[in-house]
Amino acid sequence: MTEQNNAYFRALEQASNETPLTDGKHRAYIAWVKSLRSQSSIFEVEDLPWDKDTHDFVETLRAAGIVEFAVTDQSTALMRLLHLLAAEGCTMQGLCKVTRSEIRWGGEGTEEYQGILFHT
Repeated sequence: MTEQNNAYFRALEQASNETPLTDGKHRAYIAWVKSLRSQSSIFEVEDLPWDKDTHDFVETLRAAGIVEFAVTDQSTALMRLLHLLAAEGCTMQGLCKVTRSEIRWGGEGTEEYQGILFHT
């Protein structure tokens, strides 16, 4: 992630103290937090938003300067949500792997997760 991405989400975090985030913005913010915490190799979306929040989610990613993101969500609604992302103008680039740093039971390491790469 770039400093522009980080600055946007930090500002969003500060603004949320005054005004609650919409669900779509909140999902984008959570994806940023998890991507940072896990040191994901690319901006990672482990949990896509609800159908009604997809537009706001994508607009938030674009406002933050996120150009590409990997969907690693494995929910039962995944197919429907992939089509909603496409309806918002996101382009599926293909399959990808996301590497995350993980700390488990006192040990550290990296794990690879299967994903789908999107361009915003």
